[in-house]
Amino acid sequence: MEIVHGGPEHVDTAALIWAHAVTARDGYDEVPTLDQARPGIENALANEPSLLLLACESGEAVGFLAGGPHETEPGVAYINYVGVHPDAWGKGVGEALLRALPDALTARGYTGAQLLVYVDNERGVRLYERLGWIKVGDPAPHPRHGRVEQRYSFFPSGGV
Repeated sequence: MEIVHGGPEHVDTAALIWAHAVTARDGYDEVPTLDQARPGIENALANEPSLLLLACESGEAVGFLAGGPHETEPGVAYINYVGVHPDAWGKGVGEALLRALPDALTARGYTGAQLLVYVDNERGVRLYERLGWIKVGDPAPHPRHGRVEQRYSFFPSGGV
């Protein structure tokens, strides 16, 4: 598996992976369209320094990680998305992306990262905790739809 740094030309690829991933994860009846999925990815990459990592197998993207500067914590990246196409679940794609993250953070001047994960996303929670992400605060309902999320932080140098 190869992890590559993506750019604006990879937004649609990431959006399609996300559409398929959330459909499988959340049990949607239909896969969101590219037009429905694209704005979220574009928004995640709107501020610099942004992060877009793609996990590729045989030249095809099967997963991605996207984010940018945290709104309230200088020097910290906010990871909006970690998505893996369902056909690649269980193959270490998410882990490969997260293991590539520290170097990507450093290259862009970040000291660490934060993300939110739904507490019922057991696979995601297990992965973050296994890779050293630390819970921050108590779980809270998402402001739009009420699904409970937990904030996690990761500081490659061990700082907080």
